[in-house]
Amino acid sequence: MSLERELNLEAPFRDVYHEAVLNVVRTGGVLTTAGEQLFRQFDLTEAQFNVLFSLKYNPHNVTQSDLGKRLVVTRASITSVLDRLESKGLVTREDVPDNRRIYHVALTERGRALVDEVEPLYREKIRETMAGMTEEDCRDLIALLERVRSHTDARQEMTV
Repeated sequence: MSLERELNLEAPFRDVYHEAVLNVVRTGGVLTTAGEQLFRQFDLTEAQFNVLFSLKYNPHNVTQSDLGKRLVVTRASITSVLDRLESKGLVTREDVPDNRRIYHVALTERGRALVDEVEPLYREKIRETMAGMTEEDCRDLIALLERVRSHTDARQEMTV
């Protein structure tokens, strides 16, 4: 369905670039909502799942700061997410010798068991959501979105 119809607009978009950006934003929202429905069943948020997922696939010590950068969240946000995960017994924060300002974050056995349980359902949900696309379509979409981010990143660096 076109975005015009989906949003019940009375006039067509006049700017295809604006329409493209709104399509990306709207699609992101739809995908986020689908993920939230899945994660809610496990008393998780998308951000909490992303932390657990990131920790599962990182074999090295990960600091709180590393997670914040990887997940593109603020320092305050990652602290809040980790506080919640720690209170649920899903992660631990361990002191780093000789540096009292840094903590390593690690999955607990319970955290690993939960991410192992949710991950296959998450991957299934992704496949359902993307069912209308081929692998080639997905690769094309990835390339297009990478071009947008690359161009945007380059322009932001020029203004800093």
